[in-house]
Amino acid sequence: MTRRQHHKQERAGLQTLLALLALVSLVVFGVSSAEPEQIRDADGHPVSINAVPFQPRAGTDDIPFTRYDGSVFGLHQSNVFGPRDFYPPFFNGGGISSGDIDRDGWPDLVSANGALIVVYMNQDGKRFEGYEIDVTESDDTTIFNVALVDIDGDGWLDLFATTYLQGNFYLLNQKGKFTLAGLRKPPRGNAVLSSTASFGDVDRDGDLDVIIGNWFAGAFKQHPPPNSQNELWIYESGKFEITPLHELTGETLSTLLSDWSGDGILDLIVGNDFADPDMYYRGDGKGGFDLIEKRDAIVPHTTHSTMSIDSGDFDNDLDLDVFLDQITARATGPSARVQAVTLKRYCDDIVLEQERDRCRANVAARQGFFYGANHQPTNIRNCADVPDKNDRQACVGMQVMMTARLIRDPKLCDSIPKPESRTLSICRNFFEPVFPHDPDMLAQAIPQQMNENVLLIWDASEQRFTDGAKQAGVGFTGWSWNARFADVDNDEWQDLFVAAGTWIRANESGPTANFFFHNDAGKRFSDQTDAYGLQNFMIVSAYTVVDFDRDGDLDFITNSINGPLWLLRNNSRTGNSIIFALRDEVGNRDGIGTKFTIHYGPDSSRHQLRELKSSGGYLSFDEPVAHFGLGEFKRIERLEISWSTGGMTVISGPFEAGYIYSLHRSATASTGRS
Repeated sequence: MTRRQHHKQERAGLQTLLALLALVSLVVFGVSSAEPEQIRDADGHPVSINAVPFQPRAGTDDIPFTRYDGSVFGLHQSNVFGPRDFYPPFFNGGGISSGDIDRDGWPDLVSANGALIVVYMNQDGKRFEGYEIDVTESDDTTIFNVALVDIDGDGWLDLFATTYLQGNFYLLNQKGKFTLAGLRKPPRGNAVLSSTASFGDVDRDGDLDVIIGNWFAGAFKQHPPPNSQNELWIYESGKFEITPLHELTGETLSTLLSDWSGDGILDLIVGNDFADPDMYYRGDGKGGFDLIEKRDAIVPHTTHSTMSIDSGDFDNDLDLDVFLDQITARATGPSARVQAVTLKRYCDDIVLEQERDRCRANVAARQGFFYGANHQPTNIRNCADVPDKNDRQACVGMQVMMTARLIRDPKLCDSIPKPESRTLSICRNFFEPVFPHDPDMLAQAIPQQMNENVLLIWDASEQRFTDGAKQAGVGFTGWSWNARFADVDNDEWQDLFVAAGTWIRANESGPTANFFFHNDAGKRFSDQTDAYGLQNFMIVSAYTVVDFDRDGDLDFITNSINGPLWLLRNNSRTGNSIIFALRDEVGNRDGIGTKFTIHYGPDSSRHQLRELKSSGGYLSFDEPVAHFGLGEFKRIERLEISWSTGGMTVISGPFEAGYIYSLHRSATASTGRS
């Protein structure tokens, strides 16, 4: 018997034991499994429940989090970042996603690494085993988004990916494995890159649709040409029907599908970088979106260089608020005291010597690149110091491209070395013609705010937002990328973690680092980055929030721009928690768009809300489960499920803390257990 087979046999035995414990727990805790047909949704579909206890709390350090080079846990990722990547969008980083690929109860990972996709299979929360997928078979492209979502509705998570120049594709899950046999390529538009993909059932027909956000050239054009317009992909009969969004075309970096208006229908926010305004829409539940304008007085203002968007009920008032992060000024107040290291020490924490050497080569190459008005044509001489022949050629191509843009000479693009086709595309795109925005739409666009993040707090009675970022203490986060709400200490309140950093302003003081804000009972946030051990001096743009060891507290796994994956393990010993997951045969299988509301405490006076999302973060997707920290409380008394397809189901508890509850909504009136 091989080690892998022995490992699976042990895992099967453990799963059997856990299943038996779950049966006992359901009867003892009051959610009876003997007659699951007694729990039904409004249309009579039965809902059954299975419970699996958490593993013992992992982590031994005294600080809340310990940061590990991912290779310690088998998350080996060879850094492919090189001289041709020192330019947007390539130095913006690659994506990451979490979810249970093989349905063994343990969340797995998928990471973008240059032209490759790396799949990491979770081995009982102890380590990961990885394999690579080369879909494009070309070094001239880069993979950005990698999302684990069930596209075809068969109950297995598929893999959706976006690339530079080669369109988008997805791999259908082959019963726990991804191979090229499952490769599917939707129709390709004219965009060079879909920098964001957001999933949700916008027409409420039971399957997942997609919002595609496109990127063209970055900050160096007034705005992108119309062929970079964003798109709505409606899934019908096994394929996507694609229509353009009604919008002002922008450099889209993030899109969020979330029912922030509270009417049970997914709404949409499109986050654009730089001068092009963000677009806000109310969903109609039939596959359409109505544009919100300034005169509607629903959104006071939005961010100017929007990077990511997340919705969450940070104040536990049972409606969703929205946080938008952007490039903000150098942090002030408590955040200004975050430590930094010089670029000479930038790579020191990388465990593997070969990867550390590659990182140091990147730092050396960075010294030859200057951006915007700081670039000089003579910088091409720096390429002579690059030791590798291919890297030297790539360096020359990038320097020529940057000079062509600086002096506005399209003929220079033809001087780029022929093998550097990707760099040639960047150069030529800069000189593509643009078309003026619709002046009426532009006049009614939501106003933009520079240098500060925006925390939109929803007022359900007034049906409008107010901005509370400054009062809440989350206005400044440096060069921000992905930001997510997550209750990391299980104290009932969702905290905020912001990944940050860039090569553009990297100097001897080091790049801008991460920020972690602890939620102080829904009143405001306090900067606790260092105290929680969540500092990282490498540039990180994407991360996933996932309880990878199934011990009931949330961990982070980050994908650094030019280094390894980092695993930030939660060492929490206090605070109860509970997790809910869906298997929905009526709606999309993982329940994306479904809301969970829990009631607990004295006379059920305490409550929290979570929404299952697969959108919003920059190149970042999380496992589709709802995690609730309960603090000192050991059970919840009532669970309300607002389904993605409409309607609500109320289930009386008690649900004991310390378990992950899987709820199965059947498509038929079957009374058998799931």
